[in-house]
Amino acid sequence: MAGGTVVAATDAPLNARPGVYALGLHLDRSRQLDVGALGEITFPAGDYLYVGSAWGPGGLAARVQRHLRGGTGRHWHIDALRAVATPVALWLAPESRAECAWAQQLLALPGARIPAPRFGASDCRCPTHLIFFETIPPAATLLAGAQFVQLKML
Repeated sequence: MAGGTVVAATDAPLNARPGVYALGLHLDRSRQLDVGALGEITFPAGDYLYVGSAWGPGGLAARVQRHLRGGTGRHWHIDALRAVATPVALWLAPESRAECAWAQQLLALPGARIPAPRFGASDCRCPTHLIFFETIPPAATLLAGAQFVQLKML
C-alpha cells in the first residue's frame, strides 16, 4: 500500500532547518519503474533506504513532508519509487552535510545492495543514494547521531 497518510509514531515535529535525511521505504512486490534519465529499473520487493539532503526553503520539514505525502509529481529519482513504496522509517540530522557519508556507510552494511546505480546521486560521485536490503537492519545500528522516527500508515 503506497497511499494513505503517514504520521510519526512519536510526536516529534519535523525540523525546518536544513540537513540530511534517510527515508526507509518498503516495497511489497517487485516493480519495474521508469526513473527518468536512469531508464526502466526493476526494483525487487524488500526494504530501501534513500539518503537525501534538504537545503532549500523549509529545510528538512518541507522535503520530508513532500516524500511522505507522495503523489506530488516527479522531480527527483525517489519520486518514482515513492509512488509505489510505503514509508516506514526516517532518520534526520539537521545542519549535517553528511549525505554522501551516510550513503557510503549504509552501502558497507551486510546485505546492502545497489538496486539502481546513480539513483539520487546525479550531483556527486557516489555509486547510489538508494540502498536495498531484504529487511532494513535494526534502527539502532544505523546512522549514529541521527534522530530516528518510526513511521506508520493511517
